[in-house]
Amino acid sequence: MKKNKFLAMMLAVGMAASLIACGNSGGSESKAEGETKKVEQSAAENTGDLPVLRVATMPFITSLPTEYIIKNGLDVKAGFKIEPTMFATGAPMNEALAANLWDVGAMGAASITGVANYDMMIIGEVLESTDGLGVFVKPDSPIAKEKGANPSFPNVLGSAETVKGKTILLPIGTAQHFTTLKWLEKLGLSMTDVNIVNMDTVQAYQALLANQCDIVALNVPTFFDAQKDGMVQVGNLADLGTRYVDMVVANRKAVEGKKEIVAKYMDCIMEACEALNADKEMAADLLVEYLKEAGTETSRESCVSDLGRVNFITREDWKNRDLGKFARELGEFYVGLGQQEPSLMDKFDKNIDDEFIKQNK
Repeated sequence: MKKNKFLAMMLAVGMAASLIACGNSGGSESKAEGETKKVEQSAAENTGDLPVLRVATMPFITSLPTEYIIKNGLDVKAGFKIEPTMFATGAPMNEALAANLWDVGAMGAASITGVANYDMMIIGEVLESTDGLGVFVKPDSPIAKEKGANPSFPNVLGSAETVKGKTILLPIGTAQHFTTLKWLEKLGLSMTDVNIVNMDTVQAYQALLANQCDIVALNVPTFFDAQKDGMVQVGNLADLGTRYVDMVVANRKAVEGKKEIVAKYMDCIMEACEALNADKEMAADLLVEYLKEAGTETSRESCVSDLGRVNFITREDWKNRDLGKFARELGEFYVGLGQQEPSLMDKFDKNIDDEFIKQNK
């Protein structure tokens, strides 16, 4: 609550400063400007009484459907209002769920921790990809020169001998972590054979460039930076024979107490996903704007590449798709590694809820 009040106060200060700047611009308010303000004020008043859905977002393509909903007013048209809160990754998003700070959101690997430790629910899926997540080393690394250690995965680079004991930087509990563990598995190694250090993606990549680590796991847009800079990708989703799914997750309190609003949100998500798949130019413009507002430096070229690697999940997809298949696969993987207790698999039975998918097919 204090955080929300602080954010609200800062927003108010920012708005006040903006108004002062406009007041000092030297011109009087035109009739058109006055009418615009009246319309905005009216719109604000009209949404003031709408029920609020607190949506957790992240500065990634994962949250683009929610941004589309907000920018196009789909929430207001459906009779509710989204209140977004930005998180850096899934880990702090999980911690915020424990404090009941959000209702719904979208995330990938961190959802497994959410289900295991915070009673998080999985109610949908937003996108899937087989690219954009990879493990990188510098060109002069011995790891980059080892190929064919696992004949079943010929494009995977590295070997048990060249990788064992090395330091890997990545944000723990994320898609990069999952990708890295898959890579190690293909080399016959586990996380105990290397030194995994928790670090933000951008900082991790800078550390690699400065020779302060041996290996990094990256996601976009840093993934594209590494490719442009000539770093060597030793393993990615496609080469590892897997895919990655970002899921729509929910606070159980919201599912039980805001069921109608959550159902409307899922309907809006599917509409947004269809629109983003259909118009890549619009999607690229929106992603550039969204990331810029979130404070993430990127280029339109990177955003276009990011969109090219994913498929947003639509109503049509759900005709031949089962909710939770990837979540269970991910859960089994972590249980097998000893990172989660076997009881996690039982939790999926009550925490994967396809009710909202069925309503919106």
